[in-house]
Amino acid sequence: MGCSFSGLNALYDAVNGGGDVWINENRFRILRQLGEGGFAYVFLVKEVLSESSGLANKIKDSSHLSVDGNYAMKKVLIQNNEQLQLVKEEIRVSSLFNHPNLLPLLDHAIIAVKILNDLFAYGNKAVCIDLSLVVMSTQEAAANHEAYLLFPVHLDGTLLDHAKVMKTKKEFFSTTDVLHIFRQLCAGLKHMHSFDPPYAHNDVKPGNVLLTHRKGQAPLAILMDFGSARPARKQIRSRSEALQLQGVALSSSCLFVCLYLKPFSRVELAYSTTDSFAGQWYC
Repeated sequence: MGCSFSGLNALYDAVNGGGDVWINENRFRILRQLGEGGFAYVFLVKEVLSESSGLANKIKDSSHLSVDGNYAMKKVLIQNNEQLQLVKEEIRVSSLFNHPNLLPLLDHAIIAVKILNDLFAYGNKAVCIDLSLVVMSTQEAAANHEAYLLFPVHLDGTLLDHAKVMKTKKEFFSTTDVLHIFRQLCAGLKHMHSFDPPYAHNDVKPGNVLLTHRKGQAPLAILMDFGSARPARKQIRSRSEALQLQGVALSSSCLFVCLYLKPFSRVELAYSTTDSFAGQWYC
């Protein structure tokens, strides 16, 4: 199914700052925006229940269901086919994992969005409005896509958010909490590495680690954003390809730069035959 960000409803939502979104057969009400970056926006949404639909009928793991019906929805504006393929790959990879320290993808939908090519004259000016709420030239393609990805919501913020607040207060995580957070991230990455081929996250950083406070326990750490995740093994057949792979691995190396921990990376380049390399990196 589509969503309310279509047709004249897009203009209505732009004016009123609200609206409902359909992700397949389930309906969600947008409560507020949580963040944005690039062509992606994250919203806090609430499930609008009906007798014939609901996430409870679709999600196998009931622990992922929200008690109050609130979830996080990532909306991605897709401008070309390359971006479309990247989003599809993110969805495919995210759907592989099932681990308490990796953010699960609950549902998703990709819809075609027609661009409203009519120009609204205002004096001597003209404004082109499209249905993804992005100003575009009429020379752009006549149809774009929008992707909607649904996740559990963690309103306590990221490790980066906490680090910034604690810095202003001149506070620090305890050594015990640091080790617990690090252990949980390692457990999540170990799950990604257990596949054949293993997957590398490629973007481990404080801003991609969600923290949830738990009374009497260390914070729950959950790794998110699998847009850069790729298979960690690649066959290469020349030294130039090996050096290129090494550059990619180093530029995508895991970073855990807060809480007394230094950046690290692991890159392996080894001969598998006389004219072929086996490249591998993890994180």
